[in-house]
Amino acid sequence: MPTITSLHCSSETMECSSVSKSPMKKARFSNASIATKKKRKAFVSSTDFCTIQPHLYGVLPSGNRLFDQAAAESKDFSSPNQLLSDECWYNALEYCDGASLARVGQSCKYFYVVSHEPSLWRDLVLRINQVITKAGPTWKDCYVGMQNQKHFVLHKPLRVRGIYSDYLHRLHACRSFSIPQQWLEQNDSENLNNALIDRVHYKSMTIERFEREYEAKNRPVVIQGGCKSWRAFKRWTDQDYLLQKTNGRTFRATSGTAPLSANFTFQAYQEYCRSESLEEGPVYLFDRTALQPRSVLWKDYMLDLQRDCPYWDPERTDTTHDLFKVLGEGRRPDHTWLICGPRRSGSVFHIDPNATHAWNATIVGRKRWIFYPPGVTPPGVMPSDDGDEVTLPLSLGEWLLQFYDEHVKRLTNAPLDKRPIEFTAFPGDVVFVPHGYWHLVINLDETNIAVTHNYCSGSNLSSVLKFIRERNDQVSGCRDRPESIKPEHLYDEFVDELKKKYPKLIDEALQNDAWACDAWRDKVVEVGENENNGLNIVGAEQLGSKSIMTNAKEDAAFTFGFSL
Repeated sequence: MPTITSLHCSSETMECSSVSKSPMKKARFSNASIATKKKRKAFVSSTDFCTIQPHLYGVLPSGNRLFDQAAAESKDFSSPNQLLSDECWYNALEYCDGASLARVGQSCKYFYVVSHEPSLWRDLVLRINQVITKAGPTWKDCYVGMQNQKHFVLHKPLRVRGIYSDYLHRLHACRSFSIPQQWLEQNDSENLNNALIDRVHYKSMTIERFEREYEAKNRPVVIQGGCKSWRAFKRWTDQDYLLQKTNGRTFRATSGTAPLSANFTFQAYQEYCRSESLEEGPVYLFDRTALQPRSVLWKDYMLDLQRDCPYWDPERTDTTHDLFKVLGEGRRPDHTWLICGPRRSGSVFHIDPNATHAWNATIVGRKRWIFYPPGVTPPGVMPSDDGDEVTLPLSLGEWLLQFYDEHVKRLTNAPLDKRPIEFTAFPGDVVFVPHGYWHLVINLDETNIAVTHNYCSGSNLSSVLKFIRERNDQVSGCRDRPESIKPEHLYDEFVDELKKKYPKLIDEALQNDAWACDAWRDKVVEVGENENNGLNIVGAEQLGSKSIMTNAKEDAAFTFGFSL
């Protein structure tokens, strides 16, 4: 499985202290930087994400110490952050159990603030390894409630004066970034790049048109109104309906910043979404079991999908859509997920698994999408040569504050075939995600619910076959289920079944033996290796003299250090 490493930016880049060395603009919290009040401009910039919400515990960026005469003139070096950095104390507190963390928080005002970082209490809850049936206003309330279900007082944050920390305020900025008003508007007129994404009404999209103009060309498209007539679209906005239909089952939620996954009841997860003190990188409900065939929620959309978007009908026999179905439901890799998340949650940059295409139906809430074409690495993303490891910011807020300005430059200056695409999907829209695209998704509303499905068709079959044959160490969705075909056997069994049902298609794909897009490249091998073990030789002129990793490092937008 690919591994992801966090790429943290310097706290200096986040705030507006007068001594900041950041290349980013100063005076972040002036009226000119508030997205909802300023004059409309061509593109959003990183300043539009700077939070206007005060820190719950009163933390200010370190430059504000210069305006606090008592703090500036103080000779007291006994404060904990005078002995060790804020990050060191935070890392030390990660080793505390709940009782110890609470006691540390009572020792002084500095530790009171640090000990109430939401992610510290979130990790304690996750390590209990119990189903979360009641989500408190804060993770601390959730933890205390799990220890003592009957009697406890909800935590009320106290604002503390005199705590100045770039590190702590960076965490706050990344978890509470502002959402630009332009992203929420239906016409999305501020995005000059919007012409690069087609929006086609679902009644105008035929099977032939979709396969010819989008799937075969590996182009993303928004199917407007594609799920607006689904029963799920009408029913899932009713919380009572969802609570009734999901009663008795749990849902898995994960985050790139969390050490473990969480299991929620649906009611508890809805409570979590409404919390005003979410952590950086909120846990995101991404459940593969909620939409099993013939289940209640599956029935809420499948017949309507077959009617309104027939090109994605998994039961069609006259098309090559969803070829993994030849393996059988339980034996194939994971393919369909129910997705739910709070505002500011979502997915950091990734390429969908196993070289598959995907569709994503926006049922409740709005989503902001950013696409990068196959072979074009987004700013701040650093994949290894084989794609097995990716270094990138693990939270959406960190990427927006640190790298969005470079992204805007590419929106306007990059060649059309390398230019990113950015748009908002509104409730009722269905987005086609072609294989090999880097993409990022940000949820914009208090509650956001979607259905997504990954699939292999004739258009990306050659890529899927090469991926599961040559990179089975990166194959996902079939390792932790006893009934599934394991990665080392997936290629052979997939080919065998395709030969039985689609002999002509599989013969053509095997003869082609090439990636269907530029997201992946064959490995360069020495001539001697070909003689010894039969590996194919791929010349440097075919691959280019530099790897994706090398190009990312040499890109002017990339840097290993983030302060000047």
